[in-house]
Amino acid sequence: MDKPLEPILNLADQAPPPVTFTVDEVISPYIWVLYVAFLVALLFTPIMRALALKNGIVDWPDLKRKAHVEPVAYLGGVAVFLGWLAGVVACFFIDPHYLERLDTISSSDLPAYLRDYLPSVKFPISILFGAMLITLVGLFDDIYGISPRVKVGGQLLAAAALASQTIGTKLAAGIITSLAHALNFEPTIIPGFGSEIYWQDPSYWLGAIMVAVLVLGGCNAANLMDGLDGLASGVTGIVALGFGTMAVCLAMGLYPPGGIYSWEYDPVRIVMCLALLGAVLGFLPYNFNPASIFMGDAGSMLLGYLCMSTVLLFGERGDPILAMAALMVFGLPMVDTALAIVRRKARGQPIFSADNQHLHHQLIRSGLSVKQAVGWLYIMAIGFAGLGVAMIFFRLRYVALLFIVVVAFVTVTAFKVGHRQLLAMQAAEAEKNKDSRTDDAEPDIDPAAPESREPAPEA
Repeated sequence: MDKPLEPILNLADQAPPPVTFTVDEVISPYIWVLYVAFLVALLFTPIMRALALKNGIVDWPDLKRKAHVEPVAYLGGVAVFLGWLAGVVACFFIDPHYLERLDTISSSDLPAYLRDYLPSVKFPISILFGAMLITLVGLFDDIYGISPRVKVGGQLLAAAALASQTIGTKLAAGIITSLAHALNFEPTIIPGFGSEIYWQDPSYWLGAIMVAVLVLGGCNAANLMDGLDGLASGVTGIVALGFGTMAVCLAMGLYPPGGIYSWEYDPVRIVMCLALLGAVLGFLPYNFNPASIFMGDAGSMLLGYLCMSTVLLFGERGDPILAMAALMVFGLPMVDTALAIVRRKARGQPIFSADNQHLHHQLIRSGLSVKQAVGWLYIMAIGFAGLGVAMIFFRLRYVALLFIVVVAFVTVTAFKVGHRQLLAMQAAEAEKNKDSRTDDAEPDIDPAAPESREPAPEA
């Protein structure tokens, strides 16, 4: 693993002069990441489909939870991973967007070690390692089938890799500092808080736990979302667009104003978003209804991991507002997962048990086609992404209110649809039992037996 970037993390207290960029200045150097990721995913998806069909790696319909009626090839997740990886590799041949502007900043405002650090995109190796590990674990599950404990173990190992490079671990320190200031006390009274050796700081270990929770939640949320053709890949594409909009706004200097101290992570965030967007766009034409290939657990867990890694990159400076905004962009999978947990707990079922009561299942039962249901969920994902981006420009209290209203509306609507379905099932069951009782009450008459009649009484 690379050494954690401790010296750069301490620049947050500096007050650099305002430096802003245009949208074109920010995006244009990295656009080739999107091209490469898209083309690689587009080319490798049919190759992985042919390989899956040749080796019998297909998803068989069960006529219960799954909407398809014919076997569909797996291994689409491998194509998504290869596309994303190719996009990330492409960034190593790209100069960051701010190189042309470094000469306009005096050396007194930009420390020498930071000037030496900035001329290249320093993509964290821990994210690459975690993505590869998640894909391999999901691939084994698609081919051979593994227990949920093994999958959780792989996800925790990927989270540990992120924490080892302090990706997102400062988020806990930012939350503690914000709460301390709100309660009018200094967080330095906490023993060890702010230690120069990061692993001796208790907030680091609390942050590592938060990283693990987010990675587990993201992987499983994306996995649960993968229930209809084109749903998980399309929603992830919308999420990547939301993340990308946030990343561009930060790189432009819109939040915080003139934030030089975050420059070294601006290229990483933009590359993450463009590589993820290109990979899912290259895969989506094959996965959209009617799908010719599925991404499987290898793809769905990878998408969740990459989304959560991006969330942690937004929280790298310990800014809880940015982390909350990024989580809001990922709001649709989170809401669906939260509803599933509450629903299964209420029924006394294990959390990891499968059911057919997710949002997409509810929409299908309401009479929508697969394409219509996916389209409505796309619209919902766009709404969540828009709320997340709005948090950069508006105060938290206003955007949080809209978010709560939207979540409440989705939750109540889902439970209303589920309640109607439950009543319909109970009515059908009652009608079936009624018919059964009626059949039992009728005498058993053998139609083949001769009809017997009593003689008529004599007059």
